[in-house]
Amino acid sequence: MEKNKGFSLVELVITIAIMAVLVGILAPQFIKYVEQSRRSKDIQNAQELRETFLTDIAEGKIQDASTVVIMNTTPNLPSALNDIPYVEGEPGTRGNTFTVSYDAATNEVQVYPTGTTYNLITEAGISAYKAA
Repeated sequence: MEKNKGFSLVELVITIAIMAVLVGILAPQFIKYVEQSRRSKDIQNAQELRETFLTDIAEGKIQDASTVVIMNTTPNLPSALNDIPYVEGEPGTRGNTFTVSYDAATNEVQVYPTGTTYNLITEAGISAYKAA
């Protein structure tokens, strides 16, 4: 008599059930890590925007700085800031639009993901943004 090789239907169903349970447990953790990665990228982008903005002010490229809205896909910038192609992100996701404001009296730049109150230049703002 020849021995059958392979898996029975019961073994396959049990294996699929175990895999489904593992995916159900691990998927929320994966989603959490993806969101943390996006927030970290937002913080990096905010710091790069701040440095670019301050450099352009110091070089006299921006004379009358006020509030500027910077978007990942369609920039609405003073001409001096149009050359910042290194701002990264995914279109349509949180944090890809930034509001940059500059106070000439204190020479302070603030960078906010539009629609939030988290200043990504201060430690308190960064901590609150990561925790949100």
